[in-house]
Amino acid sequence: MTSPREPVLITGGSGFIGAFLAHELIEAGCDVHLLLRPEYQTWRLADIAGRFTPHFANLCDTEATKRLIEQIRPQVIYHLGTHGAYPSQNNRTEILATNLLGTANLIDALHGHDFQAFVHTGSSSEYGHKTSAMQTADRLDPRSDYGVSKAAATLLCQAEAFKNRPFSTVRVFAAYGPWEEPSRLVPYVMEMCARGIRPKVSAGQQPRDFIYVGDVTALLQHVAATPELRRGIWHAGTGAQSTVRDMIETIVSVCTQNRILPEYGAIELRPDEPTCWVADVRETFEKTGWKPKHTLQSGVREMWKWYQQRDLKKAA
Repeated sequence: MTSPREPVLITGGSGFIGAFLAHELIEAGCDVHLLLRPEYQTWRLADIAGRFTPHFANLCDTEATKRLIEQIRPQVIYHLGTHGAYPSQNNRTEILATNLLGTANLIDALHGHDFQAFVHTGSSSEYGHKTSAMQTADRLDPRSDYGVSKAAATLLCQAEAFKNRPFSTVRVFAAYGPWEEPSRLVPYVMEMCARGIRPKVSAGQQPRDFIYVGDVTALLQHVAATPELRRGIWHAGTGAQSTVRDMIETIVSVCTQNRILPEYGAIELRPDEPTCWVADVRETFEKTGWKPKHTLQSGVREMWKWYQQRDLKKAA
């Protein structure tokens, strides 16, 4: 854990994982600084307003990024700022600019500054389609602009690590949990269950390595706090492959007393779905000592508990 006296910078602090991490660090008493865009969504941060320092800048702006680092002088940087993870974010120029140029500008801005750790969040999309569990040594073969940009950003961070600088990457698999975008699978199905409406979903054969967001942020913080881990590539996954249908059935069983029957097949499967999508976590487990605490069932229960509490707050 970072010392409360040391400034921590989270890029993408208003996003799903960034907001969850911000809540955790603030509760731990850390000096949290969030890099935000002026048009950022406030709903994830409303209940911690006034407990973090906001900074409004675009990482694609080289000079603004330099001023930001000079002002904060962060000891730990969690780089979660990204674009292109959602289907609606499909502008190639913006994806490459945010994920690659933005990362390069942030790295350049840190030159000449002493800091403890830079933890970059990569993506399983960097690997492309594989026929077995994805290993950190696998060839990167991304199939999308997003995957290409994330792979390139990881390589930039690795180039810095080869210079003996504390740059690491945590490749995140299928994260879910509190503060996730409402249109995504888990919050959508959960919302439909809460309203007693049959969710419209695909047939659900798609493979995924689902991981609860709290387990992801635990690994991010562990890597940042452990000097010998600060130059590696690590997997935030469980090593257990499930299907989208497994997740849907778990949500239905946790969130409803009278089981709702989802409308399977109401949404077409994408033609490019892989047959395998799971992390090889042996290296990460052995070298970091971290392991996810949540099963699919317990992770969904945690999110359902959060959802119900949030629903009560909105109704109050």
